[in-house]
Amino acid sequence: MANTVTIAALRPTLWQKALYADVSKEMYFEKLIDRSDVSSIGLRDETSPNGVIQEITDLSKQQGDNITFGLSIKLTGSGVDGDAELEGNEEAITTYSETLTINQKRNAIRLTGKMDEKKAAYNMRSDAKNKLKIWLAETIQYDLFRKLSGDIAQTFANTPDAPAASRSVWAGGQSATNALTAAMVMDTKVLSKARQVAQLASPKIRPVNVGGKKFYVAILHPYQSADLKKDPVWNQAQRDAQTRGDSNPIFTGSLGVWDQIVVHEHEDLYTGNDGSGSAPIARAVLCGAQAGILAYGGPSEWVEEPKDYRNKWAIACGRIWGAVKPMFNSKDYGVVTMFTAATTASTA
Repeated sequence: MANTVTIAALRPTLWQKALYADVSKEMYFEKLIDRSDVSSIGLRDETSPNGVIQEITDLSKQQGDNITFGLSIKLTGSGVDGDAELEGNEEAITTYSETLTINQKRNAIRLTGKMDEKKAAYNMRSDAKNKLKIWLAETIQYDLFRKLSGDIAQTFANTPDAPAASRSVWAGGQSATNALTAAMVMDTKVLSKARQVAQLASPKIRPVNVGGKKFYVAILHPYQSADLKKDPVWNQAQRDAQTRGDSNPIFTGSLGVWDQIVVHEHEDLYTGNDGSGSAPIARAVLCGAQAGILAYGGPSEWVEEPKDYRNKWAIACGRIWGAVKPMFNSKDYGVVTMFTAATTASTA
């Protein structure tokens, strides 16, 4: 009996494909991407624009280091009544463009040598792949979360825009970050205010459609989610909530739902000592459709290279990508930023 095995020359390609799949699964915001079939509307190289995060892969198939895409608002005209002339009274679509740049990020691991691998009780090649997979996934999602929360120091590929004042909410009824004290924490009032700002914004921040219902998605820093859980109004709402019975991934891992907002948490959001008297502050984000755009310039790379006369192996991975928080006429297109105090949880 003969067994068929993969030849050595093909193994890096197989591992590259596995790395691509594993990195996608590892990234938190994968659940916020709408991967419904959009080929019928000519978006074969993009995911749906109705997700919180939209992926664009045009640059995977053509040369270039940036892509320009359009952002437009819904029609606002009143139309014509009765037999009034419509010809000559057509409404123009208001459109702005956003340009996204991509760049490459890589990392590598170099094994000590055959003798060291012989001593190891585990597969060092598999361990290297796993660690590189986690590194790549965390690096991409950190970049995107920092862009969403307006961290202007996060300049990989694209320099982010600070949150627009008209798309910002401050806890404690404040109107500036440097007025926030340690007592002004995340609660249901902040969430509801952010939802109101999103709904009344011009242009309006579009919610995402989940099972025929409209929802916004809020992402909180763990410091903020700890404070939210102390809010008796939040706790009562979660106790009284009916079983959602919705398999949509947007609910997966969420803390709960409040005022048509699905609440998540993630540690990569911006924090800093920006409050009154250098009080620690965190920026949560309430997101609608197309809150963030992620563009790829190709699939994940996986390279294995022999060193020292094939006694050692160097393993590298990387990807070309870029992320932005779209801006429409100098305003956040799909994000309302929530500024609150952010302190570590206490056991007292």
